Amino acid sequence: MNYKDINDYELLYMIKENDDYSKNILFLKYDYIVKKIVSKYTSFAFKKGADFDDLVQEGYIGLLSAIKDYNDKFVCKFYSFACLCIERQVNSYCKKLSTNKNDVLNLAMYLDFELVSNYFVSKDSFSYLNEHDFFYKIINLLSFKQSMVFELKYNGFSYNEISNLLGIPVNTVDSRLCKIRQILKKVS
Repeated sequence: MNYKDINDYELLYMIKENDDYSKNILFLKYDYIVKKIVSKYTSFAFKKGADFDDLVQEGYIGLLSAIKDYNDKFVCKFYSFACLCIERQVNSYCKKLSTNKNDVLNLAMYLDFELVSNYFVSKDSFSYLNEHDFFYKIINLLSFKQSMVFELKYNGFSYNEISNLLGIPVNTVDSRLCKIRQILKKVS
């Protein structure tokens, strides 16, 4: 189906009437635009431990906020407003990635073993370990509750997924990951 021929304003009206099908069509229509905007940030985000799908998800969040906040009384077109919202959301996410507080955890959670082990080269107790031993050496530094969160995050689960799997609030997941970061910083 060619989504270019479908009017954005008709879709927005239908979305305001709680039509999920129209929302899906609008997402499909703007999929290319989201990915185009996101592509400008991929190399930066990859260096910080995020991947293309993370950025695309942030782009869709920006599109959702554009859908929610757009008013037909605006002087600009929806297309321009949506591009601006997508760009701002992705840019904001990249700024969060660039804070140094997440560096150690980002390395441990998202990148390969070589990059993580380079962080610990100065420590003799870590420099000789293979990936399996390295992972379990870190697990042994953590409490049982922290190790469960670490292992799930290490395997790519999101905060919400970890929260659901362990039956704990999302802010508890965040606080445990903050404590894990502190522990990893002490040993690095």
